[in-house]
Amino acid sequence: MSAPEPDFASAALRHMRDAELLLDSQGHTSRDQAWHLAGFAHECARKACLEHGWVPKVLGHDFSSASDSVLDFAIALDPRAGRFPVRAWASRAPAVVAWHPNHRYERTGTTDRTAGRDVEALVRQGREAVDDCILALFLNGTLQVESLQ
Repeated sequence: MSAPEPDFASAALRHMRDAELLLDSQGHTSRDQAWHLAGFAHECARKACLEHGWVPKVLGHDFSSASDSVLDFAIALDPRAGRFPVRAWASRAPAVVAWHPNHRYERTGTTDRTAGRDVEALVRQGREAVDDCILALFLNGTLQVESLQ
């Protein structure tokens, strides 16, 4: 049995909603987990806009300038991807520069003690990035309705 096709748009929305809830003082809060999920929301939103399956694999979780080189190559092969907000994430969402997926292995409470980690900014910028990508996919007619659930 083969693995299901990734639904990056759905994952981006789920990660974003969960990150926002984890910062909400009305419920169970976890700044560490909000930080972790907001970074993955950025990543999944960007990958949702890319058609070629090899591009998300090559990009991985990278938000460095090297990822823009991969995106330039992907856009050269698929000019449609150039219409989506997939480039220059480090300048569009500067809080994502401090994020790395390996933060998930850190001791609980690290986010509160580490300088340079603005959880609120990453979550806010994540919401903007996810919404921009979802809107672009919707306007392009390529967003699957099931992804919005």
